[in-house]
Amino acid sequence: MMRLTRVELRRLYSRRLTTIALLGALILTGLMLFDSFQRAKPLSGAELTSQQAQFEQAHKDWVVNGDQQLADCLTQQAETQKTDPKADFGCNQMEPKAENWGKPQARFAEMMPSTLLAGSYLLIFVGFLVGASFMAAELSSGSMANWLTFEPRRMRVYASKLAAAGLGLVPATTALLGLLTAGVWLIVRHFSPTVVTTAKVWGDLGEMGVRTLAMALAATVTGAAIGVLVRRTVAVLGIAVGYLVLVEGVFGQALQGARPWLLQLNVTAWLQHGATYYAQTCTTDAKGQYSCQGVEKILTFGHSSAYLGLLVVLAIGLAAWVFRQRDVS
Repeated sequence: MMRLTRVELRRLYSRRLTTIALLGALILTGLMLFDSFQRAKPLSGAELTSQQAQFEQAHKDWVVNGDQQLADCLTQQAETQKTDPKADFGCNQMEPKAENWGKPQARFAEMMPSTLLAGSYLLIFVGFLVGASFMAAELSSGSMANWLTFEPRRMRVYASKLAAAGLGLVPATTALLGLLTAGVWLIVRHFSPTVVTTAKVWGDLGEMGVRTLAMALAATVTGAAIGVLVRRTVAVLGIAVGYLVLVEGVFGQALQGARPWLLQLNVTAWLQHGATYYAQTCTTDAKGQYSCQGVEKILTFGHSSAYLGLLVVLAIGLAAWVFRQRDVS
């Protein structure tokens, strides 16, 4: 088994798509670092002057119309509180204040989680693409049939290919996560040297990085399993895009009650150790007035773990059965 896995690792690294996918991930990581640089960079002198002028204009308008704006806000808030007692329009914070204008100081604890989430999705997609192509190309080209003449035990071949696909991307995924984290930290450190990053922040980011690594590995082996079922890399990508557009986009918006069972939200909940989402709740009061409001709900880490784990096991199991039974020539 180990010998077969080493052979498959060499085959994985020799594939052109693997190289292109990893180079693409590296380039996109560089673009994310550039975006972080732009967000962390303080305003220039001309931008500061423009912000100051906008603040002064807003403050003058508040002096003239502030009382009326505050009264209108309180009236609207009171009307809304009849159906939603917790409604808060922030009327007491409407007055323009100088500290709210301009650009806040860059903080690693505020910038890194969203950047790491975007990087995680990138690495998950790369893993899925590489895994799907690795298996689909073997089947569509006929090389799988040739390989089985040397090693006829199909389950050993199947297991070694999945192991190579998953483990083969672990070093690259770890390196890209480290590059992204170190890059953002150095950028923030350059522009905000006095801002301290606590041990808790580093611990939370480290845990998220480990979950990203596990999810990327799961996405790679799942992609490989789907590659066995579909046998064409283009078909796998078509299914993935169709799912995102039709199910996540159209179906997810039309039936918001089904959102806890959509893939994207569960992946986010896994990466962030839980996620929140909003669902519309509609009611009819005693007067017959129909109204809807967004209610915040929580998708737990346990739910996402069980849901995603079941999907991965089903995909791998079904692909194993198909690979064992189907003619690969």
